[in-house]
Amino acid sequence: MDNNSPIGILDSGVGGLTAADCVSRLLPDESIVYFGDGANMPYGNKSREEIIRLANRMIYYLEGRGVKMILLACNTISSLKSSLSCGVPSIDIVSAGAAAVGQIAGAGETVGLIATKATVDCKAYDKAVGSLGKGITLISNASTSLPKIIDSQLENASLLDEKIRECIDPIVLSGRVTKLILGCSHFPIIREEISLIYPELELIDPAEMQAKMLKDYLSKEGKAALPGKREVKLYTSGPPTEFDATLRRLAIAPDDIESVVWED
Repeated sequence: MDNNSPIGILDSGVGGLTAADCVSRLLPDESIVYFGDGANMPYGNKSREEIIRLANRMIYYLEGRGVKMILLACNTISSLKSSLSCGVPSIDIVSAGAAAVGQIAGAGETVGLIATKATVDCKAYDKAVGSLGKGITLISNASTSLPKIIDSQLENASLLDEKIRECIDPIVLSGRVTKLILGCSHFPIIREEISLIYPELELIDPAEMQAKMLKDYLSKEGKAALPGKREVKLYTSGPPTEFDATLRRLAIAPDDIESVVWED
C-alpha cells in the first residue's frame, strides 16, 4: 500500500456516488474503488446485526483491493461505526455531517434532518450534533422508500416529488427550520428536485465535509496521491445498470463497473 493506493467508498447502493463525486472534485489525483450493495439495499429498514454483517463484508472486499482509507458514505452504516471491523483508517459521514452543521448553524438553532429509519431511530445525528455544545436541536423525519426509489426509479419525476414532500413537509410545517441535513447519501442525488420544492431551505450535504476531512487527513499524514494515472472502479452486488442514471446525473465516467456475486 502506497500513496497512490485507492480510496475505498462504500454504500448500501448508488447514494455513495455523491461522496465519490465530492472526492473527485476536491482530490482529482485520488483513485477510487467504490462498492454499492445494490442487492441488499435499502439498509435503513434492516436490523442492527444485519447492517453490521453486510457492512463488514463490503469493508473486507475493499481492503482486499488495497485501499488506503475507507469512507463510510452510508449514514445508516456510519451510525454503527463503533461495531464495524475496519483495518484501515475510515471517516464516517455522520461525523462529517455534524461538523458541517457546526460550521453552518448558529447556537440554539433548530435544524431539519431527513434520513433512513435506522439512522433516525438510533439518534446518531442527535448525539453527534449534541457533542458540538452549541445547543442545536434537530427535527428529524425518516423515509423508508425514498432511497430505494432513487436507486431504481430516479427518472420517475412524479413519484420522486410525492416522496420528497412526504419526507420533508412534516419538518417544514414546524415553521422553525431553514437548514436541512441530507442525512442519507442518496438524497444529494435529488438535491435539485428538493431545492425546487423548498427554495427556502439551505441544504447540508455531509459528503462535502467528508471529502474535506479526507483531504485534511491525507495532507496531515503525508498520504496524498502523487499526480499520475487515476482510476475509478465501481463494484456492486446488484446489476451494473443500477448505476446508469446516477452516473449520468453526476457526470462520473468510471474506468470499470463490475457486478460481484457474494459467496455466503
